[in-house]
Amino acid sequence: MNDEVRELFHELADLSLSARERVFKDRGTGPEARSEVESLLRFDSAEDLSLTEPVSEAAEHLLASVDTVQGSHCGPYKLIRLIGSGGMGTVYLAERSDGEIRRTVAIKLLRPDGPRRPNHERFLKERQFLASLKHPSIVQLIDAGRMESGRPYLVMEYVEGVPIDVYADGITIRQRLELFVAVCDGVSHAHGHLIIHRDLKPSNVLVDASGRPKLLDFGIAKLLDETEEGATQTIERLLTPGYASPEQFRGELQTTATDVYSLGALLYKLVTGRSPHEAGASPVEVMLGRAAVPLASRSNKSLPRDIDAIVAKALRQEPEARYVSVEAFAGDVRAFLDSKPVEARSGNGWYRTRKFLRRYRPSVAAAALVFASLSAGLYVANRQRVVAERRFAQLRHLSTQVLDIDPELANLPGATAARIKLVATTKEYLEGLGDDAIGDQALASEVVAAYFRVARIQGVPLGYHLGQYGEAEKSLQKADSLVLQILSKDPVNRKALRQAGTIAHDRALIADAEGRPADEIKRSIESAQRWGRLTALGNLTKAEINNAAYVFANLAEIHLGLNRFDDALGYARRGVEVARLSDAIPGPRAQAHSLLASSLLYTGDLDGAMENAREARNLVNRGSFDNQRYRTQISILVYVHQGQIFGEEGGINLNRPVEAAAAFRQAFDLAEELAKKEAKDTYIRTWVMTAGRTLGDILRHTEPRQAPGEPLPLRRTPAPPFPNRPRLCCS
Repeated sequence: MNDEVRELFHELADLSLSARERVFKDRGTGPEARSEVESLLRFDSAEDLSLTEPVSEAAEHLLASVDTVQGSHCGPYKLIRLIGSGGMGTVYLAERSDGEIRRTVAIKLLRPDGPRRPNHERFLKERQFLASLKHPSIVQLIDAGRMESGRPYLVMEYVEGVPIDVYADGITIRQRLELFVAVCDGVSHAHGHLIIHRDLKPSNVLVDASGRPKLLDFGIAKLLDETEEGATQTIERLLTPGYASPEQFRGELQTTATDVYSLGALLYKLVTGRSPHEAGASPVEVMLGRAAVPLASRSNKSLPRDIDAIVAKALRQEPEARYVSVEAFAGDVRAFLDSKPVEARSGNGWYRTRKFLRRYRPSVAAAALVFASLSAGLYVANRQRVVAERRFAQLRHLSTQVLDIDPELANLPGATAARIKLVATTKEYLEGLGDDAIGDQALASEVVAAYFRVARIQGVPLGYHLGQYGEAEKSLQKADSLVLQILSKDPVNRKALRQAGTIAHDRALIADAEGRPADEIKRSIESAQRWGRLTALGNLTKAEINNAAYVFANLAEIHLGLNRFDDALGYARRGVEVARLSDAIPGPRAQAHSLLASSLLYTGDLDGAMENAREARNLVNRGSFDNQRYRTQISILVYVHQGQIFGEEGGINLNRPVEAAAAFRQAFDLAEELAKKEAKDTYIRTWVMTAGRTLGDILRHTEPRQAPGEPLPLRRTPAPPFPNRPRLCCS
């Protein structure tokens, strides 16, 4: 050891990393001397130069970690054999042994010395994190508890598989990328629950026999808004050097970008067979900002530049320079798989052109051949194509946007002729699209939506329509034909299933208005089946829950009008079930409970009817609504149904006319107040008629002077459906 190295070592031993870096820079230390000093510093411990205490602690730790629980029980599960061990816990293969069911599981136990270390708290957090995550790419938590000794454990599904890097050795690069995207989906799900994993590495991703990756070990995961004290002191125990991000090394703030980096390191391993640091860049050099990770293609010459760019972006040292999310990372990998431009190489015009040519190689080759032989004709044909595409875009825009004018026209005096012309013009545009929509799912979906909106203007009895029931039915038939073609190619297309279910619902309403009971029943069954297929997919959006609840409520009402009370009850119950999927939408829940109350009333269950009517009332009172008009409409509906249950004349009821009159009075007053504000809205005026008539029927026997007079004059409209009220609209 020369004097320069010895002097530098003593000077730097007690300094921080940043201070050491300044000394190296100020002194102009050469690379060889610097490397030797850093090697000495890594093996030096300024806190304790004695070997006695570290050896004693290691021996004590070893003795404490001896685990003799094999053959013991964790609740109903018997531990069979040890299958893994880590810094915080041990994992056993176990099986349920209480005779109820036979099931093989994996049980993770906190190490015996865990309670004396911060690991105990992390183990308990891991249980909670896993309990909140439900995704096919994340190992599922089955149960949790404590042994008789008080030692905590968690029961997980047993994944009989191999680490992802081992599995990747036997598959193609494309298959590895597809497998990696599935891993990203699981990590993205965790991020959606504000959980970052912080220890993504091959051994924590197993691939089962079906080829599905399973993300394991959330032992050092944390919430995005959670602070962790002492991170710098425990850094060596909380990261895996080959896959940890620079900010983890430095003990800095860790975000979703931390997992993006680790996923980048994992992808590097999958496509090259080695981790980034095995490829030539040491963790310390990366941490200090002195070295970048070598391009993946240096280890695997066959990798295209796109993969180099994707991996390099994920492995940027600055968190803000990486992909903004795991979804964006996976999106670039998907773009590569689909031969589309990747974000990591955006801005290069020639690159994007090459990607286009590669995606459409057969078509481009054919076009080039035609160009070579008929250049003049190709020029003319190209001009015609540009004109056709422009016209196509115009038709597409007009067919969807022009219908936005109708809500403004509907409330104008003498606007019927204009609305009829609007519908005719829109239909002409839609017909102009011809068969082009069949080969373009996105366009077909827009055409379906346009025909659907046209039908509602023409004659679907949900709002102020033109009364053209036959024309509305034709428009819905065209929409139905297109949406079924979409579903034939993509049976789980959520938007198409939603459109299909709502179209069948609207056709049932038209059949109801025209008095065609057989078609009412047929279309109701179609609508329920289509919505059932959508709800079976799970993860319903707020809009889907809204629509499903409205549809089932209206189907229940249709069947009440047909005196098919058991069917009505079934539809009403389904409406309540789907509405309960979200506490944030009180309107549909209130409507569903109100229709269930009405259905129970007509099946003779007065107690159940009253219970659901009260629940509907409570939802209206305590719920948050988008606007006051909507709250008023729901309130009128609930009061009308309460009045029917208490004592509607001539029906099954509780024979409590005073309370019935009070409920109908509330409905009448609310409807009348709304009608005064929007006097041209026929359906609001129908509310006044419905509430006033039912209130008058009760009061004319008991308090005739209190009975409301003639309601506001009504325009000529078809008779309102059972039980004499307009339906609330679903979109």
